Amino acid sequence: MLALGVVSVSANPAPVPDAALSSGPRAFKFEKVKKNINNIPVQPRLRYAKRSDTVLQRLENADFLYYANVSLGTPGQPLRLHLDTGSSDIWVESASSELCQQPSNPCAATGTFSRSKSSTYKKVADDFSISYVDGEYANGDYGSDVFHFADGTSVKGLQFGIGLESTSSEGIMGIGMAANEVQVQRLGKAPYKTLVELMVEQGIIKTKAYSLYLNDLEASTGEVLFGGIDTAKFEGQLATLPIDRRAGQLKPKEFIVTCTGVSLTNDENNSLSITDNDFAIPVLLDTGSTYTYVPGDIARILAAQVGAQVSAGTAVPIVPCDIRNYRGSINFDFSGKKIAIPLSQLAVDAFTNDGSPATFSDGSPLCYFGIMDSGDSTYVMGDTFLRAAYVVYDIENEQISLGQAKYGTGSNIVEIGTGKDIPKATVPANAETISPTETRGGISTDMTASSDATNKQSGGMGVISLFRSHQQVWALVLAATLIVIL
Repeated sequence: MLALGVVSVSANPAPVPDAALSSGPRAFKFEKVKKNINNIPVQPRLRYAKRSDTVLQRLENADFLYYANVSLGTPGQPLRLHLDTGSSDIWVESASSELCQQPSNPCAATGTFSRSKSSTYKKVADDFSISYVDGEYANGDYGSDVFHFADGTSVKGLQFGIGLESTSSEGIMGIGMAANEVQVQRLGKAPYKTLVELMVEQGIIKTKAYSLYLNDLEASTGEVLFGGIDTAKFEGQLATLPIDRRAGQLKPKEFIVTCTGVSLTNDENNSLSITDNDFAIPVLLDTGSTYTYVPGDIARILAAQVGAQVSAGTAVPIVPCDIRNYRGSINFDFSGKKIAIPLSQLAVDAFTNDGSPATFSDGSPLCYFGIMDSGDSTYVMGDTFLRAAYVVYDIENEQISLGQAKYGTGSNIVEIGTGKDIPKATVPANAETISPTETRGGISTDMTASSDATNKQSGGMGVISLFRSHQQVWALVLAATLIVIL
């Protein structure tokens, strides 16, 4: 028998018999993998979308997307799936699909599933179909088989989609709510049991909950912990918030909570509120989105404060990578719980078409700024926010617990038991909740006045001019930012 506690996971572990695994929190590592050569941000894709009793999965951290190395079937067929809290279906590429049969072998890195090679595979239906607003899609069958985590933990009878026809070589490990499954949203069918629900049913974990730790921007791995939390990976107490639901909706379908404020803090710990006291917007906590998307007026103010400019070529904000040396932060408030994103975590490496680092004309490094305008899409707290947060997704009790992530620490895993209480978490006295279709409040009047003052002091050009050299621009940016914040 393995000792109680977290099982250490390697990239390609040897299979572990079910009988050798104790029940308890399961912690799995994941890897960070570059999705596209330029790292160009895209709008979030809308989907139709042992201690005791925990499971830890390592996530591999690349654009950057987070992947879990798992396997499916008997014997297990290795797969690298994109971890996605914003969707609820697990789907994999078929070895026989036209896409994966191409001479360039585009599915080699992520793996494929062959139904005929698994002795435990069962066909469920032939109506799997998922599509995204960016035009990507996958169609095929629903099947059922044994799902294996990296430490050998097996979940029997998992329903998943098989992309017999698709335009994306990336399989998805959706771990959202059952109400958001594609067959519920698109076909009007009853939901099937999700991975997390089956883990509880089969006695692997005690409650339908997991916690997420993406680690910092430079780290290559993070963790998702099923059935537990790791108290060494966040500061102080967690704050537990209700998940927002649409008016008239009996149960929520997505991990949406209410953000009640946005502010800036400089290196002398002086802060400036961007939003007014009545501000409230619904935000989706989504590992499937690399960047964070906020209302346009907030995105523009934040960009101005850090000296970001929208690139004509990519339509995304760019900044000097030197921003990493400034010890300020951008803060998001959730009913009194502040999550501070260090500026060092918001400068995301950009690359040219040949894969080399992008630079300004003077040769200095160019980065993408990790917060941008949501346009007409959902407000999303993507990976650039989630790296600064420790998040507990409590599906059982329809609540989210948030804390400030702590980097470079050890581990202290605590099981989440039955009931509503999350270890080391408190519930704000007046936790805000708003419908996912509503917004309230806006930009602070003080912020508007401060921005006007900054524009006047910088010669009416705003914070930055593209016609100055990079060094001159950055000096002006720092001066203007300090004028506003101090």
